Amino acid sequence: MARRALDQSSRYADLSLQEEDLLKGGKHVLVAYIMKPKAGYDYLATAAHFAAESSTGTNVNVCTTDDFTKTVDALVYYIDPENEEMKIAYPTMLFDRNITDGRAMMCSVLTLSIGNNQGMGDVEY
Repeated sequence: MARRALDQSSRYADLSLQEEDLLKGGKHVLVAYIMKPKAGYDYLATAAHFAAESSTGTNVNVCTTDDFTKTVDALVYYIDPENEEMKIAYPTMLFDRNITDGRAMMCSVLTLSIGNNQGMGDVEY
């Protein structure tokens, strides 16, 4: 049986989302990853944990989340465990904005998409 650190897939994964619809909407930055869970961990649960940690989540249950916070959750929309591939949609509203022109700051995009995942206990790479 696969282990689950903290299964957040009900909030941070929606495999019914289609990439072309996400692109058409223009409200997400789409990022593809190669990810392998550590032995015994469920692929979708680990992918959702990865999305949570890089957006609005944490490694504990939070009881103070409001409806707005959920609108800026990163969502796993594609997984292929055999090829160790996953894709996450990051809402553009999640990124910090430059105060001079209102554009999303690249440092924010990079911090969220590659920043807070290296120390996760359920991810091999």
